[in-house]
Amino acid sequence: MKFSIRDLLWLSVVVALAVGWWLTMPPPNLDARVAGHISVSGSPLPLGRVLFHSADGPIVGAQVTAGKYSLPKLPIGKFSVTVDGNGVPAKYADQNGGLVVEVNDGANTIDFDLR
Repeated sequence: MKFSIRDLLWLSVVVALAVGWWLTMPPPNLDARVAGHISVSGSPLPLGRVLFHSADGPIVGAQVTAGKYSLPKLPIGKFSVTVDGNGVPAKYADQNGGLVVEVNDGANTIDFDLR
């Protein structure tokens, strides 16, 4: 199989357009950090898990220990939040449980008091 100069020129154009498109895409913004406390009826959640569900699909989670959690890197945006653990009402384990938060650039403190 032989390639002509015309074939090579077209291939060069296609590669150049693909690389140019890739270089102009903004990088994902993962500069947000989230930490906070989770309590159930006023008492810290001893052990559990918190998950931040993005509308775009990614799910980021952390272990909850003694009521505290921390997420060092998170995209900026709106998230529905689910919490699992001993004593947590079942409705908070569902994405439609009503926990919705906005994560901003930089450090965010987001506390939950589940009843």
